[in-house]
Amino acid sequence: MNHQQQKDNFEANESITTQEAIDLLFGEGWLEEAVCIEDEANCTIGAGLDWGNALPPLMLNLPLFGRLSTLRVSLNREVRLIIETWDLGIGTTSATETARTRIKERLLSPTPELIPHLEATLLQDDLYGEEFISNREALKSLLAVVLTDADREEIAEKAANSIRTQVMSQVNFSGKLSA
Repeated sequence: MNHQQQKDNFEANESITTQEAIDLLFGEGWLEEAVCIEDEANCTIGAGLDWGNALPPLMLNLPLFGRLSTLRVSLNREVRLIIETWDLGIGTTSATETARTRIKERLLSPTPELIPHLEATLLQDDLYGEEFISNREALKSLLAVVLTDADREEIAEKAANSIRTQVMSQVNFSGKLSA
């Protein structure tokens, strides 16, 4: 079923399957449509997968919507647990916030390389029986694809900047006391 047929199904108020909903969100048609819309507007308007156009059909498939929500919450939780093991001190919050922002961006507008991994994860029924995905290995594997090298570099940079700011404020404070 192509992208237009899926949209027609929604307009006819027909229920869609999980696979059709995934195809609607991540199928080949969304990228071409986004490019056309941006070309017509003669600017970059973020017309990619922003959930705006895809949200009504997605809401027809509440289990998939629930899985997407569970996946995002689980990825955020997993990245927080991973970062906490790094013992960054004051840099932990900055690193976690940056990672969560990048995860959200990647899920809202996935790259063509990420889409098959998201589809495979969303279709694994055994992952979605609880509030969180408890299979940490599956989450770590997906995080390795979701977060790019540039994302990891930014996470490290934000943590380092937080630590640097803390050290510099302490150095200035110590200098004022001895003077």
